[in-house]
Amino acid sequence: MTPTVLGVDDFARRRGHRYATVLIDMHTRRPIDVLPDRTADTLAAWLREHPGVQIICRDRGGSYAEGARQGAPEAIQIADRWHLLNNLSDAVEKVIRGHRRCLKEHTDPASALAAQVMAEPVRTGRRAANTRERHAAVHALRAEGLSISATARRLDMNVRTAGKYAYAATAEALIGPNASSRPSVPAPFHPYLRQRLTDGVHETAVLPAEILARGYQGSPRVLQDWLITNRLRPARVVVQVPSARRITAWIMRPGHRLTDEDRVNLTDARSRRPDLDAVADLARGFTALVRHQGTGRHLDAWIDRARHAGYPELRGFAAGLVSDRDAVVAGLTQPWSSGPVEGHVNRIKTIKRQMYGRANLDLLRKRVLATS
Repeated sequence: MTPTVLGVDDFARRRGHRYATVLIDMHTRRPIDVLPDRTADTLAAWLREHPGVQIICRDRGGSYAEGARQGAPEAIQIADRWHLLNNLSDAVEKVIRGHRRCLKEHTDPASALAAQVMAEPVRTGRRAANTRERHAAVHALRAEGLSISATARRLDMNVRTAGKYAYAATAEALIGPNASSRPSVPAPFHPYLRQRLTDGVHETAVLPAEILARGYQGSPRVLQDWLITNRLRPARVVVQVPSARRITAWIMRPGHRLTDEDRVNLTDARSRRPDLDAVADLARGFTALVRHQGTGRHLDAWIDRARHAGYPELRGFAAGLVSDRDAVVAGLTQPWSSGPVEGHVNRIKTIKRQMYGRANLDLLRKRVLATS
């Protein structure tokens, strides 16, 4: 008996080489036939031999659409909702992948300099502890008004050493990665210079004068080279962002299914690339059409928005909807979907594994129909 509602989908006989088609009675959810390939002519021939099909549930494949038009021109074709979302997800992921480099890297002199200061590791050990103690003692005496020479005498310290501690803004500037290495002459002044650069003072004629007034006794050329390098080549802040697939999943997933961390990460990505707002709004607008039955009348408005969004990937997806409009509208309106068909495709995979994938199509067909 020919079903009035038919489900159609393909499965791999040998992945990447040979495919077949399974036909499902959508009322009983049982397979009724297995076709040797997935061409339009084969499906059209089957439909002519079995008249009476009124509704055909299929994926977005063009061959099944053409076969249904040829073999059952009066039947209503329904594009599966899951496949619609999957096609949109692929388009959104392509857009995200094209923007991911912009999300990952950005140069900001202020934040870069702040990151350099914050990134300085905290050294431990006896030498580091002694350096911090001497730095605190020198600055405490300087705060009382003692000169550098008086401070050196009070702490039984060499005058040059006392000056080095006095001119260092922090003790960490004097604690290098190698305790035995001698810091460069401008090193004690680097924290002050970074702070001035962060404040927006970039003039190489102003900053050396400020450092000289603070006791710098090194070469002006060395100081100027450091300023030019750090002013014109600020550090690049590399922001670790999730993969394009994960960002796409956050966009496509309903809001109530996102965790708080997912929402924060998605908001952060959208704030650093505001044009992703348009992509996310379009994607969520279409998913709302798919998840709420009877929304087919709003499809044309969404297609018009996608065409004017400026993203070739979304324009291509919208063009595919236009070419298959009747089936898409039916998919957004009718209660039928290809879910039962996909379930049988997975069952066929299990049957193939039981036969080690060696059965010919005749035996596979008999097992698919007999065990349903």
